Amino acid sequence: MKSYKDFFPRARQVTYLDTAAEGLPLPAAEEALVAYYRDKASGSPGRRNFYAREYECRASVARLLGCPVDDVALVSSASEALAILANSLGLQPGDEVVINDLEFPSNVLPWLRLREAGVVVRVAHASGGRIALEDFAAAIGPRTRLVTISQVSYKTGAHFPYLAALGALARQAGAVFCVDATQALGRLPVTLAGIDYLVASTYKWMLGVHGLGVLYCAPELRQRLIPSSLGWYSVNDVFGEHRFERFTLKQDAVRFMGGMPNFPGIYALQTGVDFLLQVGVENIDRALRPLVARLRQGLADRGLALLTPPDPELASGIVSVATPHAGEAGSLLDERGIHTWYGDGRVRASVHLYNDEEDIERYLAALPEVLAPQDVTHG
Repeated sequence: MKSYKDFFPRARQVTYLDTAAEGLPLPAAEEALVAYYRDKASGSPGRRNFYAREYECRASVARLLGCPVDDVALVSSASEALAILANSLGLQPGDEVVINDLEFPSNVLPWLRLREAGVVVRVAHASGGRIALEDFAAAIGPRTRLVTISQVSYKTGAHFPYLAALGALARQAGAVFCVDATQALGRLPVTLAGIDYLVASTYKWMLGVHGLGVLYCAPELRQRLIPSSLGWYSVNDVFGEHRFERFTLKQDAVRFMGGMPNFPGIYALQTGVDFLLQVGVENIDRALRPLVARLRQGLADRGLALLTPPDPELASGIVSVATPHAGEAGSLLDERGIHTWYGDGRVRASVHLYNDEEDIERYLAALPEVLAPQDVTHG
């Protein structure tokens, strides 16, 4: 795969290794936002373009996921998509939810909130920066109603390669299987085998902007869920003669969208998703694997404590280094024009299609210089 750095001006100005927090948009996204403004400035006639763009964007996301467009909705964020699921399952006292301790708060807090209703939250614990399939199997029981996991951990960068197998375990228990693909979609292949519900942020690896989240819901689950909130966008025949007596939900995943979506974000997101489809996510992953391997090996060679597991099967676009001095190290990296995420006892680098060997080598050279001596054990 050729280098795509020239498509992203910011990636030429700095060493940008923070896509897992904030992805770089294409210049075409700015043009798309201008196009939205022009349609908005036309007044109500612009709505035809709004709705057309929404459908086209959902169709592009569906192609990225490999599913029908009817299974995809665009809500305000991955957090909202998870909250919709949590509040629509109709969980009862004594029902159990299985999560793990590598999850981002968005995939923890909605479930903890249900404890007030008597729902039990079971936490599978990581070992060596990863969650094993058997750890989940041990936590799943006869009262399990939901199993949820991130395809890639935001914290360690560990990719969970057994999603289909975990989905099968959940199905055997009669539970819904939910995946947060925020740190995967647009960077790693995502398959829906065994997945009932999937969410993803769009402003990271998908090259979009803020204010949108992908929601995938399998048709079988969609018919079972009672949406936690409704709006005019959720139903058919909005102005029917019986609208003050009853309503009929839309058949597709748009039933989870209460009102008009973030059309500016949709205009911008479509540019990113179409670019990813053109390049091919499989091609992106294949081309960047040597860079990620070089990054991991280079950090290990310098005696730095990796939170990221060494197994190549678990590799993603994220590599994290453990250090109690993350804030100081990250600030010093920023001063050198090397942008990573830092905090929570770690410095995290993330590699996307606008990164190359030069970025990796600059980071590898700089990181030992900005860490405290005790963070480097040898080398």
